[in-house]
Amino acid sequence: MSHPRFLVASIADAAPADVTLPPDESHHAARVLRLEAGAEVGVFDGRGREWVGRVASISRDAVTVTLERDAAPAAEPRVRLVLAMALLKGDQMDTVIRDATMMGVASIRPVITEHVTVPTRAWQRTDLVGRWRRVAVASVKQCGRAVVPEIAAPQPLDAVLDDAMSDVRIIAVEPAHDPRVGAPAAAMSPPSSATLFVGPEGGWSAEELERARASSAEFLSLGPRTLRADIAPIVALAVLLNGWGW
Repeated sequence: MSHPRFLVASIADAAPADVTLPPDESHHAARVLRLEAGAEVGVFDGRGREWVGRVASISRDAVTVTLERDAAPAAEPRVRLVLAMALLKGDQMDTVIRDATMMGVASIRPVITEHVTVPTRAWQRTDLVGRWRRVAVASVKQCGRAVVPEIAAPQPLDAVLDDAMSDVRIIAVEPAHDPRVGAPAAAMSPPSSATLFVGPEGGWSAEELERARASSAEFLSLGPRTLRADIAPIVALAVLLNGWGW
């Protein structure tokens, strides 16, 4: 997919012939990429639909695209995956959101756990979810998806464990955890939806693992070596998707 892709979330069910890119996308098209009239581009709505079109006009404030034909974006996983990720320090959370989006997750739920070391003032910032969504949009553009994952505000672990939206809950555990606990999650029959829980740099507390067990979470081991906190969710997603189908 060689042409640049742009998100226009406001496209109605019956797509019009011409669409105007949002201000940030218009700026990127005109000022950063310096596209000219006639350039071929992709337009997607963030909900799974995509079109190929051509730049019709470029003004100081807006870029208009004429949609020419439907396009087939990258397929979504057969299982609707939610990543419940413990908050990480620095730009590690951006990395997880970027890579999990490329892996095909449908939703990302940042989680506050006992061993999270991110200062409260950092995860309570009003612009934080918006920043994470921009990271996800950029990743969607790069990987060929047409679905932008939902990204929630940070919540306590108990609130996410109590959510019954997914058919199954799976929690990735550290190498020191008893491997005999729980059946291998990836070996189960593919559910229609699943929530994957991944802990922070300091891992899960014993009490958190007990609460996960009480909520019927399956335990998933990622092998004998300790993985970095920003790598563990991608490894876990790969294990699940390889078992259930990409």
